[in-house]
Amino acid sequence: MMNRDNDPNRWSYDTVDRPEGVRMFSPAWFKYHWAVQSSRKRLGRLLYIVCGLILLAGWLTVTMLFGRNLETNEASNSRFSAHVENGLLPPPPDRIGTLFLVGQLNSFDPFSRNLNLDWTAIQVSQPIDTSDILKTQIDIDRREDTVPLAMFRDVLAVPDLETNITDYQPYRVQNPHVKPVGFLGLTQFDQINTNIGMGQRSTNFWSQPEFGYPFDVFQGKITWVAANNDTITATGRPGTDVQAISGAILTDSLLNMKVRYQVNPTCLYDDAAGCDLVIQLWVTRTGLVKFCVFVVFGINWFVTIALFSLTGESLLLNRHNILESTDIFAVCFSALFALPSVRSLLPGVPGYGCALDLLGILPNMIIITLCTVFFAISRLRLRYRHRAAAAAAAKDQ
Repeated sequence: MMNRDNDPNRWSYDTVDRPEGVRMFSPAWFKYHWAVQSSRKRLGRLLYIVCGLILLAGWLTVTMLFGRNLETNEASNSRFSAHVENGLLPPPPDRIGTLFLVGQLNSFDPFSRNLNLDWTAIQVSQPIDTSDILKTQIDIDRREDTVPLAMFRDVLAVPDLETNITDYQPYRVQNPHVKPVGFLGLTQFDQINTNIGMGQRSTNFWSQPEFGYPFDVFQGKITWVAANNDTITATGRPGTDVQAISGAILTDSLLNMKVRYQVNPTCLYDDAAGCDLVIQLWVTRTGLVKFCVFVVFGINWFVTIALFSLTGESLLLNRHNILESTDIFAVCFSALFALPSVRSLLPGVPGYGCALDLLGILPNMIIITLCTVFFAISRLRLRYRHRAAAAAAAKDQ
């Protein structure tokens, strides 16, 4: 039996063996204490503590990188670069006006597929830097009061042929009987709340809403027409004197969701048949959500494969030491409740039936359930054999 007297590392416990006259935190001091910790088998503890700290630092680093990506996406939502997505050309710099719409992101419900925004109008003070239009960022704090605007949603503006104006081409709402959804510019606090229905972008297996979680893509569109409310009141002609909107800006962010958009200000193009602002929006999961799903997916399959391997080794290869020395049955039974609980911790996870369940959760549950049943039957058979052996031994005596 190992004790203090015959321990080969006894020197490390005795104070008389400590080096004398060693300055604290000197190389000799560190060497002595390292030897002491190694002899007391504390080196392993130090190693796993360091590994834990490295894993924690790695997780925090990944989280900060994804957070930085969200900041970059939010900053890009206030630049003209949104005009060139999907091959659209930016408007000519000399045609860009100062009227913009600002949409504040409030919420997105992936189950009802509604994106909620509050819209306001701003008149950006001059000058606007158009030297590099793709990098021009609109500052919403640099604003002026706008004219009172009657805002029409999901309608078109067509050339107004009933006026005597010849200096420029006036526009009017195509259906003047449509009521405006709200007014902007009457006061400094005017805003219009909208719910935009989001559908699927494509029929691709991985991008279908909810089913392709976490790679699903939601797509929606809204069209705005702004008319001068003072002109409407003075002339009595609804929807007349349509104003050119140069673009839109999105502010704020959503939890676990990333919003991108594309703007098409038709008023700024000579060959356009109308004068409206078409905003195409896409909502996707953030990179952090995808990373969490990958981690959970990998851990679930790792646990499943490990339990399946133990089942095969102990039952098919007759390694009874695994069956007798470890309580694998309790491990399998616990895993049946642990895996669904881990799934519920994923951010924004949809209901059961998505691709994640078909490729991960459901196969994992089926395999672990079968392993649990096989282990239960084997334990019962093993107990029966032990009882039969004990009864036979007692009968021989």
